Amino acid sequence: MVAPMVTTFLMLFLATRAWGQTTDDVSWAKRVDTGSQVVTTMQFYFHDTLSGSNPSAIKVAGPQSSATSPGGGFGQVMMIDDPLTEGPDKKSKLIGHARGLYGQAAQNELGLIMVLNYGFTDGMYKDSSFSLLSLNPVMQTVREMTIVGGTGLFRLARGYALAQTYWIDASTGDAIVGYNRESKLLILCTIFMAFPLVHSISEGPKEVQQWFKELPIKQEKVTKLHFYFHDTTTGPAQTAHQIAESNISSTTITQFGRTFMFDNPLTVEPDVRSVRIGKGQGFFGAASFEEPRFLMNLNFVFTSGRYNGSTLQFLGMNPILHRVREMSIVGGTGAFRLARGIATAQTYFLNDTSSIVEYNLVV
Repeated sequence: MVAPMVTTFLMLFLATRAWGQTTDDVSWAKRVDTGSQVVTTMQFYFHDTLSGSNPSAIKVAGPQSSATSPGGGFGQVMMIDDPLTEGPDKKSKLIGHARGLYGQAAQNELGLIMVLNYGFTDGMYKDSSFSLLSLNPVMQTVREMTIVGGTGLFRLARGYALAQTYWIDASTGDAIVGYNRESKLLILCTIFMAFPLVHSISEGPKEVQQWFKELPIKQEKVTKLHFYFHDTTTGPAQTAHQIAESNISSTTITQFGRTFMFDNPLTVEPDVRSVRIGKGQGFFGAASFEEPRFLMNLNFVFTSGRYNGSTLQFLGMNPILHRVREMSIVGGTGAFRLARGIATAQTYFLNDTSSIVEYNLVV
């Protein structure tokens, strides 16, 4: 069973300044208005319960045969409605919920794709929320994940979270996650490109806060990337496993609703034996009745060269029969913190069992 870990998070993000009360009225959060920006610090706890008669995380999808799924649980997806509380005791004051899904998206290590919305119900933050979309390599000491948006006081928010694991209950998967977040909400929304000025994604909270303070004076950088994405749905080298389908998938010409979790190699050349630079991890699903269109939710994880350890988050609709498809890059980590950009995809090779897709990215 996919099991999240007890984790401490430092979250930082940018947003426009929203209308509403700006005085503190809750004990778990503090806002300081400097005149040019608002700094908010929050601390709360996230309770993820997989066991017992009233779990908050439920398995909703998985591969047809876990025995043939490498990586231990690859493809399993959990839908969650986890309470957020003021203290670590589940009976302490409820301040909101984390709702969404996470799933095992790595074949050879524990790596969860996280698609979550954190909605608050207490005080001035009532009805405000932020969204997190990223890959969580939970066995690493420090992980960085991407915040891609928000509502209410966090309108237009984007940024990143640093996570450190300090406890896991391996027998049940139940977890309590402590969050400590310092966020910067700018008066004006500024569009930032990637900043390849980050020294390492293992930077601690103090170093990250200093990086954030220096952000307004940094110059924008544009990075162009080119690589090939290898997707194999059957055979001994299978990288994509079906995890769900609808009751009409087999009767529609587009296989509507059929969903795959994948862990696909990225290479510098079309030959899968060429130099490997990373992995594409996430899921895609058939989302159109009219023509083959896949909803793509994936992370490009780079494992070599100057971008080793950095990631880009990708979300969009992929009309796979079009010669050139354009999709959105909505965030990044490491060298690509706060990234926004465009990915264009062209099919290089396609048959019944595999495909090779050429990607050009500008971030």
